[in-house]
This record gives sequence, C-alpha cells and structure tokens, in this order.
Amino acid sequence: MQRNGAKHSGNGKTRLKRRAPQWASWSAGLTGAAIALAPWLAGSVYVGARPVPPDATLGALLWSADMPLMGMLVVGALLLAGFFTAGWNAEMWRLPVGRFALPFALLIVWMGLSAALMQSGWAGMHRLVQWLLGLLCIVNLAAVARRGATGWLVVAPIIVSASLLGLRGCAEYLANALGGVPNWRIFASFFNPNLLAGYLAMSAPLTLGALLMLGRELPEPRRRVYTALLTVGLWLQLSALALTASRLGMLAFVGAAAVFLGLAGAWRLLGRDFVMRLVVVGVLLMGVFWLSTPATQRLTPQAATQDVHSGAFRIETWKGALRTALANPILGVGTGAFEWQYPRYASVGYTRAAHNTYLELAAESGLPALALLIALAVGWLGRALQGEQPPDPTRPAPRVMDWRPMRAGVIAAVVGAALHNAVDSDLQAFANLLTLCALLGLGLAFAVDGVYALPVRAIERRGTALTITLVALAALTGFGLGEWYANQGKYETLVSHVPQAAEYYSAARRFDPTNADYLMDAGELYYALGRRETALELMTRAVRLKPSPRNFYRLGLYYERENDRERARAQFEAALERDPHSLPALLKLAQYAQPDPNDPRLSDEAQGYYERVVEIQNSPYGRIRAVPEIVETAYGFAHLALARHYRARGETVKAQGHYEQALQVFRNYREVTYPFNLAGRGLGLYDPERERQILSAHLQALQDLAALYETQGRTQDADALRQEYARLSAE
Repeated sequence: MQRNGAKHSGNGKTRLKRRAPQWASWSAGLTGAAIALAPWLAGSVYVGARPVPPDATLGALLWSADMPLMGMLVVGALLLAGFFTAGWNAEMWRLPVGRFALPFALLIVWMGLSAALMQSGWAGMHRLVQWLLGLLCIVNLAAVARRGATGWLVVAPIIVSASLLGLRGCAEYLANALGGVPNWRIFASFFNPNLLAGYLAMSAPLTLGALLMLGRELPEPRRRVYTALLTVGLWLQLSALALTASRLGMLAFVGAAAVFLGLAGAWRLLGRDFVMRLVVVGVLLMGVFWLSTPATQRLTPQAATQDVHSGAFRIETWKGALRTALANPILGVGTGAFEWQYPRYASVGYTRAAHNTYLELAAESGLPALALLIALAVGWLGRALQGEQPPDPTRPAPRVMDWRPMRAGVIAAVVGAALHNAVDSDLQAFANLLTLCALLGLGLAFAVDGVYALPVRAIERRGTALTITLVALAALTGFGLGEWYANQGKYETLVSHVPQAAEYYSAARRFDPTNADYLMDAGELYYALGRRETALELMTRAVRLKPSPRNFYRLGLYYERENDRERARAQFEAALERDPHSLPALLKLAQYAQPDPNDPRLSDEAQGYYERVVEIQNSPYGRIRAVPEIVETAYGFAHLALARHYRARGETVKAQGHYEQALQVFRNYREVTYPFNLAGRGLGLYDPERERQILSAHLQALQDLAALYETQGRTQDADALRQEYARLSAE
C-alpha cells in the first residue's frame, strides 16, 4: 500500500519516494550544464577582446582567455533556459527568504544605484548583469535542486567539470615542463593561476562531500566504482591547485577542508574507508609536490622572503582600496569603476582589481554594500546549518538518503570561497561568481527549511519568468556580439586594414553603445581615415562614459596630433589628476613645459615633472610591481632628460648618476620586457614606433655617458659603452 509518495521497503523501514517533475529535472540539468561550462568559457575578467582572424572558428573565439563575454553569452543562455523552465512550470516558486533573500535583493539594488548615480556606464551594467544571473541561479536551484536526482544534476556536472579542468591543468604543466619551463604556473582556462585556485578551492570541498556521501549511501558494487572515480577527480583537482602555486589558494582549501572535517566529525559521518581514501589522495598529492617545482619553489621560507612583490603589492593595494572606500563611503566610486577610479588613491602600480572582493565591493558600491554582503553570508550560513527538520517533531522522519555529507561539502566550499575572496577578487571572474551562487542555491535546497513555498498565480509567474529571461538574454547578446565585432576590429587594426576595422567597430557600437573602449578605438580609426569630427565626437563620448586616466591621455594625443597644445595639455593634466602616478602624462607635461625642445637645459616646470617621475621610481609605486618582468621605460626617459640637463649646466656628478640609472632601466627592459613584447607581436604587444623611441634613448644614453667617461679619463669604460652602442645599432 502506498500513500503520499511513500512506499514500504522489505526491511520494514519507510523510504520516501521523491521523483521530481520532468520540468524540474530539465531546469536542474540546464543549470548544471551552465555551471559546468562556466570555468571553460568564462573563467576570466574582462580585459578586451584578443585579436582573432575574422575566419576563426567559434571555438577560437569562445576559448580565448581574454574573451569572457562570448562565454557569458553561452553560459548565460543555458542558465536562463533553466530559470525559464522552472518559472514557467512550477506550481509555486520556492524563494530564499528572511535573513538571506532580503540582503541579497538590497545588495543588487544598491549596486544598481551606485552604477546609475556614479555613472560607471558599461562596466556597471556588465557587473550588474553578472550578479543578476547569479541571483537567478540561486533562486532557481533553491526551488528545483532538491535532495535526490535534481540535486545530483547540478552537483555531478560541477565535479566532473572541475576534475577535467584539473586534468587539463596537469597536462598543461607537463607540456611546459617538457618544453623547458619547469616552474610554469598553470592557467587551464582561467585568466591567471590565482583565479583558477579560487575555483578549485570551491570544487574540491564539494567533491569531498560527494565522496563521503556516496561512500556511505550506495550499495556495492556501485559504491566502489563511484568512490574510485571521485577519488581520482579529487586528486586531479588538488594537483591542479598545487600546480597553480597559489599559496593563498592552498590555504583557502586547507581552511575549507578543516570546516568539512569538523562538520562531518560533529555529525558522526566519518568512516574508516573515507579516511583511507583521503590518505591515498594525500600521498599521491605529495608526489605532485615532489615532482613539480612551482609549488615547492613558492612554499619555501626562502621563496617567501624573495618573492616580496606579490605580498607587498597586495598589502599596498588593500590600503589603496580602503582609502577609496573611506573617501566614498555611501555609494562608492561606482559599480564596476574600480579600475579607473582607484588610481587616485593608489600607492602601487596599475591593477584591475583590489585583490580582495570585500574591499573592492566597498570601494565600488560603498560600505552599505559590504554590510549587506556580510548579512547575506550570515543569513545563508544559518539556513544551511539548520538542516531539514521532520514536519512533526513528535514523529520520526521517513528514512531517506542522508544528505548531511553533501551539506557539509557545500558549506565548506562556500567557506573556501570566502577565505580566498579575502586575498583575491575572484568574483570578477564570471565562472567563480556563478559557481559560488550555485553553491549558495544548493545550500538552501539541501537545507529545506531555508526556503518556503510562495504562491504565485500562473500568469504572474510566467510573465515574470519570460520578462526576466528576455531582458537578460538581450543584454548578454548585446555584450557578446559587441565583443565579437570588436574582436574583428582589433584584428583588422593589427594587420593595418583600417577601413574594415572601422566597419567592425561600428557594428560593435550598435550592439553595445555604452562600451567606452569601443568608442575610443573607433575614434582613433576614424581619425586615421581623415574623419576628424567623427573621431573627436566618439572619443569625447568615451571619456564621458569612462573617465579613466588612459582615456583622457588618448584624447590628449588626439589634440596633440591636431596641434592644439592647450587642449592636449588640459587632457594630460586631467589624466594626472585622476592618477597622480600617470607616468605617460608626466612625460607629456614635461615636454609641454619645455619652451625649446632642442635645448637640453630644462625649465623649472619641466624639471619638476621629470623629478616627479624619478620620485615615483623610488617610491613603493616603482619598487613594488604586480608583474616585475614588465619594466617601465618612463623612468629611463626621465633620467636621460635630467642627465642632459645637468651635463649642460656642468654638474657632471649629477649627470653621470642619471645617465647610469637611465642605462640600468633601458638594459633591464631590453633583457626582460623586449623579448616578451616581441613574442607577443601577433597579439599587438609589439609597437615598432615605441620600440624605436626606446632604442633611440638607449643609444643616446650610451653615447653621452661614453663621452662623459672619456673626459674623466675612464677610457676602458667608454670603450665598453661604445661596443654596446655598436651592437645595438646593428640590431
């Protein structure tokens, strides 16, 4: 006899039959597919489209590490399909409520207000679309990813995708190690190793939960097969985490694992078989550490002492982000505007992110946004830990599969994400944001008390689902196609097909009219075509939409080409105002402050600008760099100008010091940065005109210093410099 979906088993225990409706399975499956694809297609921050030929395959576009918007279009379409399926068919929506839902809704609204009132333009809309997709993911999974098949339709794709990503990362390391680069840090499909580490710090604890659960609940022989596969997947993920050489990523996982083991121990879930599997994974993982060099090199005390740039850069960036937040406490500088608003508060070099999600959110959207995020986290944790309770406390619940191991894995994964977001801006990568939101939704779904049924009439439910889906899909399509056309424009620009490039950028602007980068690039192309008024209109609009120091500088170059020195100078001054460390702007202003460019003796104003550049070189901004391999030649140009100035005034000691420092900069650039730029010729990293300017300054410093040494009787030193001069001239 069977009632209300319950059936009796032969052992006398009652087992609840929970067969999800077909629409729920479809919704969970589509959402799971989106989350599984996210790290492969959208594992990067937006850095602009990489030049790819117009005849490139769709795969080339989707797999480019610098093109997350096309990936977002594919992932977002699957996610919206899952949301629409649930919203259209569900008899009632199950929505996160109370301590979780209200802070999340208010956070989205506050970020929107910050974007609108602070005029962060395209960047703000891009960020909001990502967070709104994350919210839809949470709501959908809280409704459909119940305990049972629908839950596994989401969990399994995440684990499989992460395991395959780990396999790809290990293969990437082997290929580079065999190719002579044993210290290679893996990227897999992510923009940098740290973002990959943040993703793995979430997937590995989830895999631990699945391993413990299936090891307890499945009968033989399925248990042996599935647990073996999960063990291999866990090892691949942790091996890839080690090969990222992200010390903070590994620490985040250790913290998450401690939380998982603590919960599993408190709930009395740990068994001997599970512990033995962890021992096997640990032993095999030690082999990865022993055979590879990235992790071992960065984990030694000596490496930590030598690698001062990474830690010091983070600390200084955090200080700058905190100054940004305190200076703009209510609405911040604008959602998505951190990149170009932060420089006025910075003490170290250029960065796209604060390397701390919490400080970045406070800087972009204000301190209230950070408070809402904290309230959201506390509310969710309370719901996730609460767990499912029997409907009648006086009667035992029917015997069903014990999902507590999975809940422990989800909670630990969220803790891992929370820890790593304290040291990196993981949520700038759409894949990490979406995966975290999936975990939040799963946590609510597995802790049934965290949601309740909210009655909604069919017409209201379906109208809302259709509207949200169409609006979000339209936004994603505009972003994705705009990027696709901009990509073609970049490629045509690279191969000097200016008219074709202009046409592509025109198409990009139609799909994404608020993207300031497209407007600025198109403006420069129209200028090359002789359409100066159109160029000025587009570039001016770009500056209004994105008042970044770089955009002001590029507009200044336009006026410079038009011989409008006053307006050019005004733009360079605006760039310097927004970034007191803007070296290109300082060099331009120094040139404009020099009445006679042929006179080596500098005016007081010009000398002040050059000395400011030297001052920056000796400050934390110049000494602490995110990428030490990229040498800034502006310091060399400033030293050379000051050297010639002091030489003309007869102050040979000062002149010699500046000449020697100029040569040190140019030599370092030639040795470290120039080969990198040359290798990236196909990506537009090599600028022949700029390289000629750097080489000319290098040769000038050699020639002048050789002459100065000759007057001092240092013939051998002068001859060595002349030999270097001859060698570089031949190149």
